[in-house]
Amino acid sequence: MFKVSNKNLICAVLAIVIFLLACFSVPALRQPVLNTLKYPFSLFTFLRREVSALIFFHHNFTQNELLRKEIYFLKNKLNSQKEFELENARLKNILSLKQKSGFKLVAARVIARSSQAWSSNVIIDKGRYNGVRNGMVAINYFGLAGRIVDVTETTSTVLLINDPNLAVSGVIQRSRQEGLVCGAMGTNLIMKYLPEDSDVKIQDTVITSGLNENYPKGLVIGTVIEVGRDYSGLSRYALIKPAVNLSNIEELLIIVK
Repeated sequence: MFKVSNKNLICAVLAIVIFLLACFSVPALRQPVLNTLKYPFSLFTFLRREVSALIFFHHNFTQNELLRKEIYFLKNKLNSQKEFELENARLKNILSLKQKSGFKLVAARVIARSSQAWSSNVIIDKGRYNGVRNGMVAINYFGLAGRIVDVTETTSTVLLINDPNLAVSGVIQRSRQEGLVCGAMGTNLIMKYLPEDSDVKIQDTVITSGLNENYPKGLVIGTVIEVGRDYSGLSRYALIKPAVNLSNIEELLIIVK
C-alpha cells in the first residue's frame, strides 16, 4: 500500500506555504488566490458552526433529560412526604379521640368502597376477631360515619349515614329540637319530621339524640345548610351537610360495646 512518509508530508506543506506566500507577494495574483481559497474556508467555517451547534444541542438535550428525571424524582419524594404527614395527622386525631371519647374504640382502615349505585358503604380491615359486631357505630375524628351491617372474621361492612337504608334520631344542639336524620344517596342528609314551629336555623349543629340505643348521645352528625317545608306542608325538614367527608374516608373508629 502506498505510504506517505513524514518527511514527504512536511515538504508538501512547506511547498504549499511557499507558493501561497509567493502569490500574496504579487498583487496581480493575490485576489485570484483569495477568491479560490474563499470557498474551502467558507465550507470549513460552515461545517465548524454546524458541528458546534449539534454538540451544543446534544449537550442541552442530555442536561434537560437529567433535569426532567430529577424533577420527577423530587415530585414523587415530596408527594410521599406529604402523604406521610397527612396520614400522621389523621392517626394523631384518632389517638386523641380514643383518649378523650370515653368509648372503647377499635381503629380500622378502609380497604374497599361500594360499587353499587343504590348503596353507600365501605369495607374495613377489622372483623369478629377484633371484637367488631353487627350494629356497632363507626365514627372518625369529625363525627358519625355509619353503622356496621355485616361482619366476617377479619373484615366488616360499614353502611354510611348517607345511605337511604340508614336513619338515626338527631337533635339540633342549640334548640334541642328532635328529628329523624336519613340518608339520601347524595352528599347531604335530610332531617325529617320537624314541627312547623321548630327552631331550626342554618349553621345549626345536629348531634345524635341518644334515643336509639345503637347510637351514643352527642355524636356530631353535621351542620344545617337549608331549611324548608315537606311536600305535605305539615312539617319542616333540614338539609344537613355531614361532619364526616363520606367520599374520602380512609380510617374509622368502631365503638365496641
